[in-house]
Amino acid sequence: MRLDNTRTSGRIRTRRGLALLIASGAGVGSLLLGAVPAQANDTTKQVAADGRSVTFATGDSSRGVRGNVTFVVKADGNWSVEGNGRNSNLLVRKFHWTCDLTWDAASVSHRTGKKAVPGKKTRSVSSAAYDPSIQADFADIAARGRADCDIVIG
Repeated sequence: MRLDNTRTSGRIRTRRGLALLIASGAGVGSLLLGAVPAQANDTTKQVAADGRSVTFATGDSSRGVRGNVTFVVKADGNWSVEGNGRNSNLLVRKFHWTCDLTWDAASVSHRTGKKAVPGKKTRSVSSAAYDPSIQADFADIAARGRADCDIVIG
């Protein structure tokens, strides 16, 4: 007597199950690889002669998109992130910049909006705002602050 009514043999069901397992594993693997952040880069730090602003500059690349970014924090609490991205792929990619600023035991993170860049083209993106924690701790940021800026794809 037959226990199921699928009208397929056990061997076919096993192959389908194996194919489904492989496909789901490939899907999860691609999601994990897509979420891997870019490697940290050397960031230059320059304090303005008047001591009222600090500029961090670096370059980064991820998944065929590369570019440069400048992250500026000012004593009045204003900050800005300005960067560009060059897409070496043929298809459109969306990117944005994320900058993590750390000093002592504190940290803040700021980012630009997302921008689509067509294949073999370059696009610029920027963002600026006010952050009260930057204004409150600007002297510490100027003395011991570090920034890590990464290009993020997607």
